[in-house]
Amino acid sequence: KRENEGINRRKDTLVNKAFELGEFDRIDVALIICKYGQYTTYTSRGYVSWQPSFAEIQYTYPLPKNVRLLPEDIE
Repeated sequence: KRENEGINRRKDTLVNKAFELGEFDRIDVALIICKYGQYTTYTSRGYVSWQPSFAEIQYTYPLPKNVRLLPEDIE
């Protein structure tokens, strides 16, 4: 129980930091947290449909070559 409280505090802090970062001009934030099969999401844009695809993320910020992704990691 104590560990869960710490995780919840960290999650809340991360969402607050994402909100603060999204307040800057020309910064879009998409945050997805999965904990025990339940998702917490945050997007800095005002509409729900904006979430970058995995391909968009790779194009914008390429992953290191030595990262091995499993099939379930890719949409």
